[in-house]
Amino acid sequence: MEPPPRVVTETEFIKPTKPIVPTLDVLEMQDVEFVIITPENIDEVMADIKSDNKVIFGVTDEGYKNIATNLASLRAYIQQQNNVIAIYESQYDE
Repeated sequence: MEPPPRVVTETEFIKPTKPIVPTLDVLEMQDVEFVIITPENIDEVMADIKSDNKVIFGVTDEGYKNIATNLASLRAYIQQQNNVIAIYESQYDE
């Protein structure tokens, strides 16, 4: 009786090709003008709004704080995503 044929397994490392990632657009932020309205300047601000045919969107001091907190959270989230992307990219550079 013959012994069974010997099975040989060979592992070959195939380096994956680096993905083609499009370049990101440059982020251009628009200027925002804040007007702080107090009881002392409300008449002047209202006259300016009427003369320039503008409108005001209001936010309380707490709302403004929340906007600033949200923007900080967004910046932190984007930084985390950049770190994840850098980890994936480093896998192709090795």
